[in-house]
Order: sequence, then C-alpha cells, then structure tokens
Amino acid sequence: MTRVTRRSPANRQERREQIERKLLDATDRLMADGTSFTELSVDRLATEAGISRASFYIYFEDKGDLLRRLAGQVFADLTEDAAKWWVVAGRRDPADVLAAMTAIVASYRRHQPVLLALNEMAGYDAAVGETYRDLLNGISAQFTEVIEAGQADGSIRPGLPAATTASSLVWMVERSCQQNLPTRPTSYDAELAASLTQIIRGALYLAAD
Repeated sequence: MTRVTRRSPANRQERREQIERKLLDATDRLMADGTSFTELSVDRLATEAGISRASFYIYFEDKGDLLRRLAGQVFADLTEDAAKWWVVAGRRDPADVLAAMTAIVASYRRHQPVLLALNEMAGYDAAVGETYRDLLNGISAQFTEVIEAGQADGSIRPGLPAATTASSLVWMVERSCQQNLPTRPTSYDAELAASLTQIIRGALYLAAD
C-alpha cells in the first residue's frame, strides 16, 4: 500500500515563509524598472520566484493577500534593523542610533518597490491599508516600551508622552523614506540616516553625549 506523507503544520509554515521570501525578492526585482504592482500578473510573479501558479494559490488568495504577506516580511526586516539600537543597554550611544537608521534606510531602499506597491494599493484596498497601519502601529508599540524604559532609567525626557512620541517618530521615519528615496540617488541615504539620527536624539534625550 502506498504511504501518503502529510506535511506537519510546522513544515507547511516553513514552506510558506520560504515562498514568501522568494516572492518578495521576485517582486523587488520585477518592479525595479518602474513596473507597478498592479501590472504584474500572478504568472509572472510565480515564474520569477521559481514556483508554479498552483503553488501560489495554495498559499495566497490573490495578489492583495500576497502584498499583505510581503508587508509583514519587510516590516520584520525593519524591526530587526531598529533593534540595532533598541536592544543596546542604555540606548544612548549615537553610533547605535545611526547604525539603526542606516540599516532602516537601506531596507527601505532595498524593498522600495514593495513599499511603493503598499502605498499604491492602500488607497483602494482597505485590507492592505489596514495591514500597513497595523504593522507601523506594531513598531510604534515596541518603540513606546523603549521610551518608557529610557524614562525609567533617566536617559529619556520624562515629560514625553511615550506612545504619542513613538508613533510620531516612527511615522516621521516612514514618510521621510517613502517620500525621498524614490527620487534621490543612493548617495543621499547616508545624509538621511544622519539627519534622522540627530532629530530622534534631539527629541528623546536629555542631553547630547
């Protein structure tokens, strides 16, 4: 009797994450020449990622579902970039803040096509718009905890409303990258990272080191 091998939920999740990463890279490549996300067919995306159309529809309902999943991948990268500063004890060294901002700007640059697609679809796809806001709110929530911890140890201004400050700074970084990087050369990235570092440090810390 032929034995049927079934994938465990863990294996299925791992396979899905692998396909998502392949599709993220494929989308970045295909949109690098200015092609919009709406112009990309499922067939073209699947072919570029090295998967079948059937495999695509096993894991995703449609392109909107794919884009929401890709957004999760991109913002996971951005959160990891921010951690270059957040996880450091004391969180005051300007080199740590600069390292985080430099990594965040680089991620925005690398994933610019997908992020542009998110902005494009968020205007008419409510689910995509909600996903985008939720992901940024998730980063803001983590940043709120960083500010509260800094206020507790005396390194961050005590009078700042933590949640409002975190949300404002997160959206400032997001909008700065979204609005500037598509029209600026890569030589601009270091200047933007340095400027964001100065603004954030000036807003949060009691005194410059």
